Amino acid sequence: MFADLIPLEINSLSVAFVVPPDWTVESSITRGANGQYDVAEPEKAVFFLGRSLRKTSTNIDGMALDLVFSGKWRFKESDALERATRVMHKYLALTGFRLPGKSSIMIAPLPISDPQTGWKAETRGSTIVLLINPNPRTEVSKAQLAIIFTHELLHLWVPNSLKLEGDYDWFFEGFTLYTALRTALELKLIDFKEFLNTLGRVYDTYRAHPDDTSLIDESERRWASAGTQVYVKGMLVAFLYDLMIRRESGGQTTLADRYRDLFKGQVTDGPDGNEVIITVLGSTPVYRVFLKSYVENTTAVELERALPAYGLSLASTGKGSQLRVGRDLNGEQKRLLRSLGYQD
Repeated sequence: MFADLIPLEINSLSVAFVVPPDWTVESSITRGANGQYDVAEPEKAVFFLGRSLRKTSTNIDGMALDLVFSGKWRFKESDALERATRVMHKYLALTGFRLPGKSSIMIAPLPISDPQTGWKAETRGSTIVLLINPNPRTEVSKAQLAIIFTHELLHLWVPNSLKLEGDYDWFFEGFTLYTALRTALELKLIDFKEFLNTLGRVYDTYRAHPDDTSLIDESERRWASAGTQVYVKGMLVAFLYDLMIRRESGGQTTLADRYRDLFKGQVTDGPDGNEVIITVLGSTPVYRVFLKSYVENTTAVELERALPAYGLSLASTGKGSQLRVGRDLNGEQKRLLRSLGYQD
């Protein structure tokens, strides 16, 4: 990752790699005829160097994608490509925006001391780096690989394809977590029960941490604090927003529609990310009040009070919070929950 290797003052450069004869170099940046790579944005550039790298390529509705592998895995490389392709199709439909250039997914082993830790991932520029613990006890299954892709691949669009400034991590992390969960449900990687169970676990994590700072302020200081609420509160706020917009539209409009609105007309370079996102999400006075409360101010998320209006309830057991579908649903609640994926 060039951001770790060169001074920040360098805005662009050309680079050539000298490697042993049996090594190769892979990147989402295309190598020129002179053997060099012209790097326009060094802070986003990722290069994968190693012995016996394996690459498979595809084109998804005009979007080029490379998967590069190092090491041996129990899942088939063709399975990884198929799952990445399904998720890419989904996010192209979600945003209506075709990624320019080539994207890369780089998968490599990460031997670490903790046998319970299965993987780590980061999306930088047009590259996803996925490091997987080769310990058989933490084997990543085909289904888990697809779930990882639902989160990381969305980052190729949000925030990496949005030319926005400022700290709006509450959206591109918290809302991405929720949208990835919705995508996993729609692709049948999880069922509706697991969808609700995941939100229950997130709610428990949220309540275990202080919530005395707005999501905007928390985003600004994310790297100077635990930053937990950016993820968990952001995800819960996305869930409540999605419920609200589904109820207001009778299940015809969802949070997913706001992503297409966000990419319409190509957002120009430079505008403040928080202002743009809040403007897109806050399209009516009701939504604007909601965002002011939960994003700009420090209103606490209280699912036990908010959910009954949508036909859901929250029960606290010895195993943690559990979200459940209510017993006596009215017609409006049934329409909303069916749009969410519930089958009665």
